[in-house]
Amino acid sequence: MEFLPLEINSEKVYAGFWKRFGAALIDMLVFIPFMVMFHFTQGLSIFSAMVTIVVSSLLFSAYTVYFHYKFGATLGKMAVGIRITFPDGSKIGLKQALLRSSVDLGVAFFMVLAQALAITNADPEIYLNAGFMERAEYIIPLFPAWYGLVNTVSQLWFWSEFLVLLFNKRKRAIHDFIAGTVVIKQEYTEQVAAPDSVADAPSPVS
Repeated sequence: MEFLPLEINSEKVYAGFWKRFGAALIDMLVFIPFMVMFHFTQGLSIFSAMVTIVVSSLLFSAYTVYFHYKFGATLGKMAVGIRITFPDGSKIGLKQALLRSSVDLGVAFFMVLAQALAITNADPEIYLNAGFMERAEYIIPLFPAWYGLVNTVSQLWFWSEFLVLLFNKRKRAIHDFIAGTVVIKQEYTEQVAAPDSVADAPSPVS
């Protein structure tokens, strides 16, 4: 499968760091109401707290995978005008959406497990009556010993993604290589239906 050119009519085709960063910020804003609701439900009971962390993680994961599969973009990506596609600009499927999130889903599983184990060791009176920051500070020492390794892996993954994205010409992160995807500006997805416009475009820039 051939890649779209790096530039079309002197305009860059592939979405760079700042557009992707902006999309991530918008997606975080989308979830603020849910975060407020989840903070409330975490304070109801220890059981409710455990259910909340599982549901919140599943919700965010489902949001990312579903929107990437269905629309090629989360709400944040739609807002900044970028799409996830195959290298030729065509629509991805569920397999690519899942592969793209596969490492994040794996890390999230162990993060949620560690947090659930910590909550089981928490004093209900302290945990349930604590504010958002106080609750986080209280629970961290209760995490299992192996959480440190998971956290290190998570940090290494994040920075590896960042560095790889910065230093390749099509601005692909590691998850793009895993899934065989690219992130392009929205207007160039429309050119898949008009191959002549792509064929007349300048040759890819090295």
